[in-house]
Amino acid sequence: MAKQSVESGEILHATSERVQELEVIIKGSFIATSGSVTIDLPYGSIIGLFETPGEKYRFDYEAKEDAMVVSYSYHGEDNIRALIKTNPQITPLITKSTLLCLQGLFEKTAQNIEACRELADILGVEMKKYDLRFWRNDYFRAMAKVLNLKDIKFCTGTILYSYEYMQDLAPMLAELIEQKSEFDLQVNLRGDEEVSADEVPAEDDPYTGEEDSGVSDEDVDGLVGEGARSDEDEAPSVSVKADFGNSLEEILEYSGIEANEAAGFSDLIKTYKELPDRMSTDDNTRRLRRQISEAYYNIYEGVFFRAILDQELPLVIKMFLYYGFVDEGLAGSENTQALANLAAAYEPDPEGNVVTVFEWLKLIFNGKVEPSKNEFDMEWPKYLKQQADDGEIKREDIKRLTNDNKAKVSFEIHNFMKLGSRITYGRVTTFVPVFTEESSARKPADCVTTHAAVHDALDMVRRIDFSCFTRQIVYSNTDIGVTREFIDTEVLPYIILMPVGGTRSGLWQEISGALRNTPGRMMMPTFLDKDASTHVLRLAGEFRWEMCRREQGVHWNDVTVPSLTSMFCDYLQFYRKNHDLSPDLREKIKAQLQASRNSSKAVFVSDYMNYVVYESKGSLRINKVSRDIIFRFCPFSKEIRDRLSTSSPAYQKLIERYDIKLAQKLRLMEIVYSKIEKTGSAIPAEIRQQRNFLDN
Repeated sequence: MAKQSVESGEILHATSERVQELEVIIKGSFIATSGSVTIDLPYGSIIGLFETPGEKYRFDYEAKEDAMVVSYSYHGEDNIRALIKTNPQITPLITKSTLLCLQGLFEKTAQNIEACRELADILGVEMKKYDLRFWRNDYFRAMAKVLNLKDIKFCTGTILYSYEYMQDLAPMLAELIEQKSEFDLQVNLRGDEEVSADEVPAEDDPYTGEEDSGVSDEDVDGLVGEGARSDEDEAPSVSVKADFGNSLEEILEYSGIEANEAAGFSDLIKTYKELPDRMSTDDNTRRLRRQISEAYYNIYEGVFFRAILDQELPLVIKMFLYYGFVDEGLAGSENTQALANLAAAYEPDPEGNVVTVFEWLKLIFNGKVEPSKNEFDMEWPKYLKQQADDGEIKREDIKRLTNDNKAKVSFEIHNFMKLGSRITYGRVTTFVPVFTEESSARKPADCVTTHAAVHDALDMVRRIDFSCFTRQIVYSNTDIGVTREFIDTEVLPYIILMPVGGTRSGLWQEISGALRNTPGRMMMPTFLDKDASTHVLRLAGEFRWEMCRREQGVHWNDVTVPSLTSMFCDYLQFYRKNHDLSPDLREKIKAQLQASRNSSKAVFVSDYMNYVVYESKGSLRINKVSRDIIFRFCPFSKEIRDRLSTSSPAYQKLIERYDIKLAQKLRLMEIVYSKIEKTGSAIPAEIRQQRNFLDN
């Protein structure tokens, strides 16, 4: 038995250690952490009850405040009995704390089961069944109310019985955390590793884009309004008169699917339409929504392949392709009329960056773009190879299918469109791909995503973070003395509007294939919960992060190779030891990491949004270290730098350092100009473009 003092924030045991001890907390409190799961261990708790002697710790144990523990050897249940016998005076306290810990462990396990079920629904996979033995939890909750704390034998039995239940729950929770991590990997298309509470992962935890950045939607809209292309924010609309009573029958007939499939889908829609609560999450309703989803994408595929041959699309088919409309009774008569007006007035984006999913599929069918990656991060050629390896197709079919645009479209519908619609919908437990009265919280005309609104938001980002969407390409022309020059070229992303009402937008992939000068692919719901500007700003932050990772390759988190991602990860990993941060700031960073599920990407996106919206105006919202890193790799435009250099002391040194490096680049550019002029040649457009870029 030995006493040990532990400072606030210090790790008593980490998951890399073997379990050899039990500790009773006799001062302060701790938290047990695994990934994004945190369980409170109050004063009087026994650290180690969740663990198996001789095995590695399942949790990291961190002091929430200055604390003290008493240690005991731990080889099995007999050691717990001995611990209780040695401390009869505090056994009642240990009993109460043990029941609190058990309740926390049960709740976290139940939450993770539900989270895994939701993700399994998204992926369409079966999930292992877990028996929580709810009656035991009910028993211990009742026990806590009637517990006789004066009866030491009764307390001992309660502790040991609780320990037995914990030994069932703890490995179950550990397995669920790992399973959720795997599901998140597939859903978010990003690798991850489990992290402890005070570490930043080698590769980020799954990032959902739902974290609260603290940025006001009104403030973002104010920035957009400063340079909007027009004051016309509303979607163009006309008023049409039509009868939509037989819409579903028209759509099904147009799709050309088999009669029994059409009848089955009609029955599903009829049943769903008549539900008293279409947002219910009971098993029957969830099963019905899943059946509708499975049939819907086959119908969409049939409608698409006929629509691309149709010179004049019927209005109801446009409504189906653009907005997922299938039935007036399901959508509501007022919404149906609004969708009809929007579909009749719809015009493609003149710049071609903002496209409906129907237009996106046409680009693939016409061979202008390649299909997107699937949920397993496989592009079309790799997917075909995998299909051949699995025996789903023959080896000789790979060459034929590689250039089969119809097969590519089918792949895109059943992968990118299917999963992208779920993600942008935002409420995975109630997702259904058809438009219903519940699909949009506001009137369709008031919340439809317009090309103008998206471009205004993109322009806002580019006015402030001028290099956000630029890539470096190599230019060479030995005839005029230019052997190798890096040219910063802007490549705006595709923003694909999914035919759903939703609350989330997401970056699907930052480039296409291996070429770095290909457009990124972002997805947004057609009907938004808020203005497009906040969604686009968050997407820009995600793009900054993922593009850096792509460019840096395996060195993306190697701080010896300075980059946005490597320096930001290093800052978050060692923030506790950073003397440039006050104790209060360290606590804020800790809270940020916890709120962001220990995702360095999520913390960056939050800081980036504050950087663009507030810091660009001189209103300081992020800490010194984060500001230094973001400004270094995402500098403000010249106009903003000039203003901040005289008005904001926090930016003066950063801008001075930037100006020195910029002057060096300009001097090198002057040398290039001189070389070209000596040959008597005109300055190439690429070199002039780079000079203009450096003047930003």
